[in-house]
Amino acid sequence: MKNAWIIAALLFLAACSSDVRKEATGFTQGTTYSVIYYNNGTDLQYQIDSLLLAFDRVLSTYQETSYISKWNRNEHVPLEQSHLFKEVVKRSEEINQLSNGAFDITVSPLMKYWFENNWQVSQMDSSIVDSLMAFVGMKYVVLDGQDYDKTNPQTQLDVNAIAQGYSVDIVARYLESLGIFNYLVEIGGEVRASGTKPNEENWSVGIDVPKEGSSETRELAMSVSLSNRSLATSGNYRKFVEINGVKYGHSLNPLSGYPAKTDVLSATIIAEDCMTADALATACMVMGFKRAKELIEKTESIEGVLIYSTSSKVETWISDGVKANTLNQ
Repeated sequence: MKNAWIIAALLFLAACSSDVRKEATGFTQGTTYSVIYYNNGTDLQYQIDSLLLAFDRVLSTYQETSYISKWNRNEHVPLEQSHLFKEVVKRSEEINQLSNGAFDITVSPLMKYWFENNWQVSQMDSSIVDSLMAFVGMKYVVLDGQDYDKTNPQTQLDVNAIAQGYSVDIVARYLESLGIFNYLVEIGGEVRASGTKPNEENWSVGIDVPKEGSSETRELAMSVSLSNRSLATSGNYRKFVEINGVKYGHSLNPLSGYPAKTDVLSATIIAEDCMTADALATACMVMGFKRAKELIEKTESIEGVLIYSTSSKVETWISDGVKANTLNQ
């Protein structure tokens, strides 16, 4: 009888130890983050902040002393190449191939040029674009032994279209290394959900309706039930041009060097990891609705939602896997 009481008490404590809701919030990569997790009550705010700071020291192109900034400037770095750098480059190569070049992290010089010209095609110099294209392409990034090097010293990397999703994965891995498997990690709208809430309900993640103007006037297009999956959305519908009544977003096409006139206003991808979801959402913006839809349908491990513009209205396409987990439309 005594042993039965001891076992019952241990089971009660075990149940309670994983049922304490904790949250870490803050700023990173120019945006906000929120991490909700359930554990024995341990506060992980400091550890998560430290993890994200370490991440930026490797992959932030906004920090002159980061590893990627030094790599872009061809500066010798005596330390062993970071696994964060190698992993993001490797996955970028894979997404580049999967998207037939629509996703390319070597666009850094082009991105800088177009931002300086406020994306105005009328102000651009085609000779400059052509000269920049001479060292844009994943073919210029090669694996030399254990590290990545470049065959053209002018090649530079911009991982902003994949790093945010990757940072979500890094925080998720950290939580799981501590034995935490019920959590929601959100950084700048990119999300990873694992397990369930204490009531055994899946996590609910919203997808915005594309609306012009301030991001403060948000409206949900739908909510999706998410568990052990990642979700990322890319959208430029608050910055668009209108030609003959049709809205087109600004997305840089790495294959041409010019802004892509895309009918996709918002692309949401659900994948096993957030790094993949983030990169493919960006690729879909460049590819346009038809090719993006084909990519989602042919790739077994992903699902998606595409909000796109036609000559008469804004339409929404939802893949079958998302439809099965949509809470409202």
